[in-house]
Amino acid sequence: MLSRFGLARRYVGRPAVRFLTTKTTITDQNDGRVITLTDPNRPEIADYPNPKPVLAQSKDPYAKYDDQQNRRNLNDPVNIDDDLYDMWSPDYYDFVSDKTALKHNAIFFSLVFGFGATIWYFQLNPEKPAMPRSYPFGGLAKELGSGSKEDEYFYRVKPDTTAEQELGFLSNDSEIETQQKAYEAANADFIKA
Repeated sequence: MLSRFGLARRYVGRPAVRFLTTKTTITDQNDGRVITLTDPNRPEIADYPNPKPVLAQSKDPYAKYDDQQNRRNLNDPVNIDDDLYDMWSPDYYDFVSDKTALKHNAIFFSLVFGFGATIWYFQLNPEKPAMPRSYPFGGLAKELGSGSKEDEYFYRVKPDTTAEQELGFLSNDSEIETQQKAYEAANADFIKA
């Protein structure tokens, strides 16, 4: 059928097949100069002498540089991918072995737990700064709005019953009572209204 349209099946000869090897030279379009590639896998850099990449973070920070922040001197050769290796590139982490990482974690957690155990054993935590709060009459349930015994649990403040058992109730202060009576006598007209 292909022969009806003037197309015939032809086999391509060996010289017409493009070899899969990379060229090692290119020709400059402007002056016709032949340029030998320094890296045939990257023809875009042509004959640029691409130095070995060195992370700026791994350079000596105490050495004297022309550009101290970026750790570069004036005529240093620059790698073509210098933006991947300068001071502003993402941080490169030196990975450690599993054994070293486990050792560092074991030291850290043993120090944290050892510190806590020391505080617990020698009782270095301070005492309570005030007396535990206690509420009389079953946690003030009636005063907070409880209407019956069934809902008393929901209204009452959760009292610290151990504080009442250990310390008891504070006794009534006679000074407070005399001040209260004096206030009521002085403001009797206002209180009655």
